[in-house]
Amino acid sequence: MTASTDHPVMSQAEALALGFAGFNDVPHKPIDVPDGEYTITARTSDGRRVTFCFLPDRERSPAGFVDIQYHDVIWTVCADRKFVVGSAMDAHGRQ
Repeated sequence: MTASTDHPVMSQAEALALGFAGFNDVPHKPIDVPDGEYTITARTSDGRRVTFCFLPDRERSPAGFVDIQYHDVIWTVCADRKFVVGSAMDAHGRQ
């Protein structure tokens, strides 16, 4: 199994300084994803689950795209980066 480089939790500014992208000024968990197929899975304190599946364009190459699935809420991110919501809540959990 190919391992990722696991960095400690850090501030957004620290993550940016290491060359990672930032999203909001909250704690960040940077991860160096290895080449080839690789999935990161996460779970919230109330049990909601999300996966990020990195897939290469060709075998053993860097990820060419990522498939994001939020398993306990019906929504998806389309190629044009717009949300398609299939439940009574929007992408922010509001009804």
